[in-house]
Amino acid sequence: MWLGGAKLWFLVTSYAITISLTHLLAPDEYGSYYAISRLIAVPNMVIIYTLLFSVSRPLAAQFDHGCPDYTALRSRGMRVALVLGGPTMLVLLLAAPLLADWVLAEPALAGPLRVVAPISLVYALYAVNLGTLNAVRRFRRQALLDIAMAGSKAALIIVAASTSLGLSATVGGFTLASVLALLLSRALVSGAAPQPTGTTQVVASMATFAGQLIVFTAITNLLQSVDVLLLKSFADTAARDDAVGYYSSAQQIALVPYSLMNAVALLAFPLIAAIDHQREVEKVRLYVSQTAKVTLVLLAFMSSIGSACSRDIQALLFPKAYGGAADQLRLMVWGFSGYSFAVTVAWILNSAKHPRAAVALVALPLAAAALTGWILIPGMFTTGAAWAVAGAGALAAIGAGIALVRVFSAGVGATQLARLVGCVVAVEAVAWLWPAVSTAGIVGKLAIVAKLGVLAATFAAVALGIRLLTIAELKGLRRGS
Repeated sequence: MWLGGAKLWFLVTSYAITISLTHLLAPDEYGSYYAISRLIAVPNMVIIYTLLFSVSRPLAAQFDHGCPDYTALRSRGMRVALVLGGPTMLVLLLAAPLLADWVLAEPALAGPLRVVAPISLVYALYAVNLGTLNAVRRFRRQALLDIAMAGSKAALIIVAASTSLGLSATVGGFTLASVLALLLSRALVSGAAPQPTGTTQVVASMATFAGQLIVFTAITNLLQSVDVLLLKSFADTAARDDAVGYYSSAQQIALVPYSLMNAVALLAFPLIAAIDHQREVEKVRLYVSQTAKVTLVLLAFMSSIGSACSRDIQALLFPKAYGGAADQLRLMVWGFSGYSFAVTVAWILNSAKHPRAAVALVALPLAAAALTGWILIPGMFTTGAAWAVAGAGALAAIGAGIALVRVFSAGVGATQLARLVGCVVAVEAVAWLWPAVSTAGIVGKLAIVAKLGVLAATFAAVALGIRLLTIAELKGLRRGS
């Protein structure tokens, strides 16, 4: 619950940034900001997740014995952090003009890219501390750290944007927030080491596992960014520059289910890594099946509401001009949910020491999204990008289901899937029957909030009524049982 709450807070602050910047910046400038964010997210998220799980997995495996190699594993993590973060920072600093020109099709963005370059090194060191807290199951401290990071980032970016000092100052708020988060992480990890009850163990190379994760996390983060980066590269007119900004707002909403479900991966990873997969095959199968079921239910809950209320959500959060992206949101929210399910299953594969299967699972939808987007975007632009995401997301979900069966003999049965479809249909039916009202003014905004609440209650009522998911199952997921 702490990790889930932290992810929810992360989303709140992310959308505080999005909503504020769509009002403080022109659409084309917001599109440039978002393109920079997606571009640097690829290496930075690769670094943070690689280090987080490279430190977490070997420490989590020793948790029952008090982590006798706590200090040695953290030292290894710090060395890997310097190897990954330092060169990445230098590449971003030196290659900023090329990236701005070739990838973002806007040479003036070289300066803002240089401003955010130090985040790579800062994030690498920060991730070692985050992985330590995850491994020793200090989930509350991990959550508090994420909450502080997200809050300071939002506050500093919004303040910088409101001063009208330009895009470099705006993204500079992100850089400063990362430094503050690193200092706080060092304080929170102090005293987190458990009391050893066993002897030092032989631990596999952290660098080898990190190398596998680099490929995996690079692909998963490109999944979230490839559509926007392709759009930006094809934005050859002022109207298309504005359209990238509108599309970016919708993508932020579509990423809500994806971002929240990261909490499931963070919870499942250390629990599955601690299970003896050779001796406890049935326990692994049951836990993986339950994780998959909970993931699908939560994704369907969020996505069905986001799809059914796409126009209302755009009207609630953004200026009127951004409402044109509602149709793209309806497609993207399901596409990113498909990505999310595949990525969650892939993290389970990684924790169970099946890294090649994990990479293959996420590489397939990335290739599909990139190829389809390259074909559709020149002619259809934002609509083509949204269709590419939706198609690749469906492919990702199917691939994840196949992987569960082949690797763990686990999965979600046809009856449960039918019940899930029933919940989605119920939400769509209520949304279709909902009377049309004006979305202007305070009354209109409150009407949208009421509609969202009714649709959420509809899904929950149907799910509980047909026993799609129970409270006991959620508790079992948390305990690893």
